[in-house]
Amino acid sequence: MTTGPQDDPTTTFAANTPKLYAMFKAKGAKDGDKIRGVLIAEDVGDAAPANTKVLEETLDVKGYSAGRDFSGDFNFSKPTKGWPVGKYRVEIYVNDGLATTAKFTIKAAKKKSGGEEEEEEESGD
Repeated sequence: MTTGPQDDPTTTFAANTPKLYAMFKAKGAKDGDKIRGVLIAEDVGDAAPANTKVLEETLDVKGYSAGRDFSGDFNFSKPTKGWPVGKYRVEIYVNDGLATTAKFTIKAAKKKSGGEEEEEEESGD
């Protein structure tokens, strides 16, 4: 999980983070495989019931011969009112099999003087 394709991985994001990226590498992907990313809100308080599927995206592997690695990302845009604070996970499936799960947390954005929000500084996790 990261804030952009070139950014360092993290497990904590501010509620005002514009996009969340789940980066992956599928070893041995082949033409016709489907790679699916599912964003799940595990525990976001009253914002949604536990383990609610928030977003889902599927990528089709095209033009790959068997045995090559297929790299990519799933990106999820911030809801209009910001990400609800809480615990989340992204599940990545290759075809219909669960390949990996990445867990992360959304924290409230810090308030700047003047009432604007800023991203919370990352502690050395």
